[in-house]
Amino acid sequence: MKMLAGLGGVFFAASPALLQAEVDTAIPLGIEAVTGIRTDYVHRGFELAKSSLDFQLEAEITLSDNTSVHLGLSHLAESNGDFSETTGYLELSHSFSKKLTVGSSLTYRDRDDSILESGLDLGFSSAYTINDDWRWRNALNFDFGENGIYLESELEWSRIISDKSFVTVKGGLSYVSDYFDRDGLNDFYTRVAFTYALSDQVSFTPFIGTSFQLHDENPSDIAYGGFWFEVIF
Repeated sequence: MKMLAGLGGVFFAASPALLQAEVDTAIPLGIEAVTGIRTDYVHRGFELAKSSLDFQLEAEITLSDNTSVHLGLSHLAESNGDFSETTGYLELSHSFSKKLTVGSSLTYRDRDDSILESGLDLGFSSAYTINDDWRWRNALNFDFGENGIYLESELEWSRIISDKSFVTVKGGLSYVSDYFDRDGLNDFYTRVAFTYALSDQVSFTPFIGTSFQLHDENPSDIAYGGFWFEVIF
């Protein structure tokens, strides 16, 4: 998911760069459905599952030229295991300029057979567009399931390859406080994604990623891959 921000997250967002659509109504509305498969599910530096399938439904409601509401629902299940995660989120974002956007989100994750607890997550984020290719994003999350704090800072580079495709590369550093017995630097993560649009409504995105563990509690670096299939309504 971007699978949602993943419900990331994704939320989106944990997130790939997603195409958007508008319906000609009083309130512009974009809806997207995403399904995918991955070799490993990594959330905030924690490997929660092996080979997994996921599905997410996301919507964006434009309230004004500068303000929008995002909401989504996702479900991820381990192919050969008992782990599953269902996530719902609501996010409000506001653009102060063409370069700076800030947002706040409320997310609930319901997990089965997981090392991380289910619970609410309150998040605050900012994204600064440096130029046409580079974006700097920061996020602060209060995870009430773990009673801990998660902080990340990442750089994202994207480049249009053709009128139907683009590539996105991101790398970030995370910090945690009292998060599943971790404190301090958590991981350095990367992800490379390639998106190809089959049409204005359908696209697919293969991706690979890594999580290099920086904590002292049994560190084990993680590499994963997968793809998303996206449909816009």
